[in-house]
Amino acid sequence: MDARLREGISLFNDGRFFESHEVLEAFYQETDPVNKPFLEGLIQLAAAFRIFCDFGEVKGPVRMIRQALIRCENYQPAFLQVRVGAEAAPHSSTIPKIQLQRFSFFS
Repeated sequence: MDARLREGISLFNDGRFFESHEVLEAFYQETDPVNKPFLEGLIQLAAAFRIFCDFGEVKGPVRMIRQALIRCENYQPAFLQVRVGAEAAPHSSTIPKIQLQRFSFFS
């Protein structure tokens, strides 16, 4: 996994959404075009949660989260070692974490 992607996810999971957005955006600028739609989804998530947490807005972030989920749904169950899908994030009342894919040597 690219170190910038790992850092962006770590920042997101620490609730540092602005910093996560910045790191993911920098990685997006230099990545292969095939990765860009997925990264756009992660960037949208970081931006949405920043707007929600820092400014208390709801309507815009909800729309952004919906768009990000639609953008990422074609990458299930995992892409770039990031888990994607309903099983990726348990339901709770807190902001979800982005989970990395666990590797197994056995099928």
